Amino acid sequence: MTKVVILCFVLFIAGVLHLISPNTFLKAMPSYIPYHLELIYLTGVLEIIFAIGLIFSKTRKIFAILTSLYFIAILPSHIHVSVNQIEMFGISSPLLLWGRTGFQVVVIYWAHACGKVSKKAKKVRGTFWQKQ
Repeated sequence: MTKVVILCFVLFIAGVLHLISPNTFLKAMPSYIPYHLELIYLTGVLEIIFAIGLIFSKTRKIFAILTSLYFIAILPSHIHVSVNQIEMFGISSPLLLWGRTGFQVVVIYWAHACGKVSKKAKKVRGTFWQKQ
């Protein structure tokens, strides 16, 4: 459950930052993608929605899948930042930029893992539904 709470917190904060400070993210947008500012606002809203969707056990599995797909979809932006050595959040070292990009694989797995239901939770859930 801790992994879910932490991811929700990170997504929520990132989403809010996209909405209140969109210029921070403009430089990460590849030139071949149109509507930069609109997409930054959209991703901010999506990140907040994903955070909320992951909180609730009834929606967690589908939102874990959607969040994983979202992280895959924004991977080109991370690659763009690394290839072009664009400073993001004070990170300008090519090694650290590529490390940040590589870390996205961990984030994708993390989001996916949030949708997994533990054996203990299945047992408790099964017991609950059987008593109804």
